[in-house]
Amino acid sequence: MNYKRIENLKFALLNLARQGCRLNIPSHGISGRIIGVGFKPYWTSPVDSKIEKLEINYMDDSGNIIPFNLHNITNYDVISNDGTGYENMQNACLDIHVFSQSKGRNEEPYEKVRVEITKDT
Repeated sequence: MNYKRIENLKFALLNLARQGCRLNIPSHGISGRIIGVGFKPYWTSPVDSKIEKLEINYMDDSGNIIPFNLHNITNYDVISNDGTGYENMQNACLDIHVFSQSKGRNEEPYEKVRVEITKDT
C-alpha cells in the first residue's frame, strides 16, 4: 500500500467517525456507533507501506464503549460507497487486508476483514 492509499483510508475513517456513523464487522460480531478512530503511526511517512495499528472505538447498543484493533494492515479494497468521494462519504463497505504471520505456507498471508460503515439515521 502506498502513502496516498494510507492517507485516503485514514481520512475516510476519521470523516465517518466525525459523522457518528455505525460500524458493522460481521466476522467479529461487532456492531455499534463509531466514537473514535486512532492509527499507528499517527503521522504517515512516504516510506510507509502499512498501518501498524488501527483502533476503532465504538459504542454498542447497551452503551458500552469498546475498542477494536486491527494490526498490520497491508491493503484495502473499497467494495462499495455512496459515490461522493472521501470528503462526503456516508456509507462504505471495505475489505481490509490484515497480514498474519501465523498462516501456513499454502494459505494467503493475509486475512480480509469486511468492515461496513453506514450513516446513523
